[in-house]
Amino acid sequence: MSRPVGVAILLVLGALVIQVLFEGWLVTRFGARSIDAQGNTIVDPAEWPKTIKSALYMLLFVLSIVKFSVDRAWHTLTTKADIALLVLGLVMAVAGVAGGSSMLLIGQALFVYFRGVIVFYAFRALRPNWTQVKPLLWIGGTVIAVSTVIGVVQFWVGKPAYTALGWVDMKWVYENRAHGLFEHPNDLGHLASFMLLGLLSWFVTAEKIAKRWWVVFALICAAVSVAQSRQSMLAVMAAFGIVALLRRNRWKRLILAGTLFVFISSLPVIMSPDNRAQLAYRLGGVFRALLLPGDRVSFEECQRDPRCRGDAEVRVLFIKQGMKLLRASPILGYGVGQFGGIVAVKADPEWNKDPRFVEVLGPDGFSMHEFVAVSVDVFWLHLLVEVGALGMLAYLVWIWLVSSPVVRAAWRRGPPSENDPIYVWGAATLVFALLTAAWSPVLEDPVFPPLLFAVLGFGWVLLRKVGERDSQRD
Repeated sequence: MSRPVGVAILLVLGALVIQVLFEGWLVTRFGARSIDAQGNTIVDPAEWPKTIKSALYMLLFVLSIVKFSVDRAWHTLTTKADIALLVLGLVMAVAGVAGGSSMLLIGQALFVYFRGVIVFYAFRALRPNWTQVKPLLWIGGTVIAVSTVIGVVQFWVGKPAYTALGWVDMKWVYENRAHGLFEHPNDLGHLASFMLLGLLSWFVTAEKIAKRWWVVFALICAAVSVAQSRQSMLAVMAAFGIVALLRRNRWKRLILAGTLFVFISSLPVIMSPDNRAQLAYRLGGVFRALLLPGDRVSFEECQRDPRCRGDAEVRVLFIKQGMKLLRASPILGYGVGQFGGIVAVKADPEWNKDPRFVEVLGPDGFSMHEFVAVSVDVFWLHLLVEVGALGMLAYLVWIWLVSSPVVRAAWRRGPPSENDPIYVWGAATLVFALLTAAWSPVLEDPVFPPLLFAVLGFGWVLLRKVGERDSQRD
């Protein structure tokens, strides 16, 4: 049964890659449309794409269990990282029980936190070779490239390029930001950055690179550019630094890639006074938020305060409130599924008015400060408030144990190997994710985690195969 189960895992992985990359567009394109009181078209997102995604994850989970069983490979799941994951899951469940989360809410929250990890274990169960993985790389790369082209067209053409695909929210048109086939420009920035780091990892480990791949690299840089995802730009530059530290060679290629990225990604700001003004306004918003005299100051009050005029950066306001909540419940937090994430919003649209938040922060609970979204778009804050310092520590230990074998492999020197790009890619992408998680929900969103853990999982497989070959030679 091992071979047909392996084929099934590979097919489900391919379907999952396609599904997560198209989901943002599908839920909008096939959502129910209506007209509000102001005459604006609004969309109630379609649920069936999300149902398909959850079903694919569950099927992948079951197939992985079957594969481990028929291969009698359960002994491979006794690493420190596997034990750390069990400990982390237990700590998060205890935090949920202590915080009053129901068993259903705990299960839903853990699924959102760790659905990408299912892909990690699917790779370890499948133990694929390069021949099996390359189609997945081509599928994901092609979809991201197509979305990049769409994003560039959206940026230059404007509203018609959005409406032609069924988008109805023109907010990003007015802010000169494109999002391709994804729901948010930051999603395009994150996925383009993922592909950029993959190309860079190949560039610094391969003997020769055809010129056409530099053209592809420049095109993907353009995706980050038109998305104007500032968090992606900064995190990519940090990841470039990690790649340079790990490889310590191919300096010409690194410098060329870095120069291309900085130049192309900065073009919208360089060329457009409106974009420069928007960037200055957002940077000013960070300082305005830091200057607010308290956690409960509203935007209107801020505008009347001479120390802080204009809109303050809402994520800074969220963090300030979150730190106050953490001081009141520092060890285990307030329970998974109860603060600011997808699960909390779905379970209770007024989650921010939890009596515990009201007790600490005031009569309105956790203030959203007129933010349009109803969730808190900061992963580290979400995790810290829900599971406290103990849960955060357990998460960091686990993520280090998952990534450290790949990081060490990227650092080591030896004969060139076709596996080297995966090791470097895994390390660079993880650094990118850890940084962007300070300003977005990237580590729990539907798109990025399965791709991140696919790279890390494949890295683990390649390392194990190398270890087995070395043992046979000895």
